[in-house]
Amino acid sequence: MERLYRTISNFDKSWSSKCVPASDEQIQQLENICVEYGYHVPSVYLDYLKAMGESDGGLLEREWDGYMEPNIHTILELFCDEDFEAKEYLQQGLLLFSYHWTEAHCYLRIREQEDNPVVTDWKNHYFAGSFEKYLFQKAFNIYQEKFKYKLSVGTSINSCDALLKKYSFPCSICGGTAEEKMEFVKWLIVRLLNLHKKEAWFGDKLNYFSYNEHYALSVNIYHSLLLIFSCDDIILKKKIDAQLNSIFLK
Repeated sequence: MERLYRTISNFDKSWSSKCVPASDEQIQQLENICVEYGYHVPSVYLDYLKAMGESDGGLLEREWDGYMEPNIHTILELFCDEDFEAKEYLQQGLLLFSYHWTEAHCYLRIREQEDNPVVTDWKNHYFAGSFEKYLFQKAFNIYQEKFKYKLSVGTSINSCDALLKKYSFPCSICGGTAEEKMEFVKWLIVRLLNLHKKEAWFGDKLNYFSYNEHYALSVNIYHSLLLIFSCDDIILKKKIDAQLNSIFLK
């Protein structure tokens, strides 16, 4: 958590003042629930709860439409709600840690009893490589918002598949595998900015990140492909915009 604090404080000095830890009682209550089903709260998630479990300064709310609820009191209330399926998923080794009103919740896959588990959606589909990476991915989103100019390109499943075919990458009827799409992403980054040596450590098989003091670039292939580029230089923004148009709109 110290590295996360240092990283975010470098570009948002007010963020840490908004963080409120979970109480010892709340943490123990969640641990008791997990033990009841033969699990323990993963250590990296415990560190998060102890540092910012009641309020993380808006860090994890940024998923989907910005209305996620990761705070510990909401999570505990849902475990006590007989009409909610938190305990049912826990029986399957999925620990709810962030709630969304559309049922697009986030879970930790704790059935392997790992200290830093994979993040999944409610269908147990891979969502992020680990909880630590997930935290830094959301921190990156805060960083990306600091830049003046932003451009994005998104594809449908079918148009993503067409791009893979167009540039001679293997593809399937439903948009290609994650590995195939990520190979296309890395080729695309080299073609755009030659950034292949600056890929961020917190990327994973569904997310690509690259940044420095001049720009921030993210690519997500969870559904099809979504690329977001941010910078403060209007000339650089226009250059990237033109390159993206040449690739995606030809």
